[in-house]
Amino acid sequence: MYNLVYRSIAKTLNATQINEILNTSRDFNFKHDITGCLIYHDGMFIQYLEGEAEVVLTLFERIKVDKRHHEVKLLSEGNIYSREFDTWSMEFLSDEIPNEAFEYMKLMVGSRGEDEEMYVIPNPTTKKFWLAAKNLLNSLEQRA
Repeated sequence: MYNLVYRSIAKTLNATQINEILNTSRDFNFKHDITGCLIYHDGMFIQYLEGEAEVVLTLFERIKVDKRHHEVKLLSEGNIYSREFDTWSMEFLSDEIPNEAFEYMKLMVGSRGEDEEMYVIPNPTTKKFWLAAKNLLNSLEQRA
């Protein structure tokens, strides 16, 4: 099992385009046994993907050349023993569409503490995902 997390800057997207991304992703991920989470806020994507290494890496190569975003930056990757998001073919989290999963993410981010070196999850890629999510949520709260 393999995972990776990346961050990118979205081109200007409307709700229809975001839904197209989600529908395509969920269909592909279901067919290829990929799970994960996509966060979108204020023109920024953070995505966590997990599955068989070859499939995840091939998908990431396609993601990197997708014209709907740019400045794709790999934050972390590696082998894992088990999935973090085993029931999410591709969960979508956004403050613009609050839901139970978004509230769960806020709870997870809030429970990690302020020290970036202190974490419960031993997987470094998962750690990078939650730290990126925390930074994104902090920027949201600072503007409120």
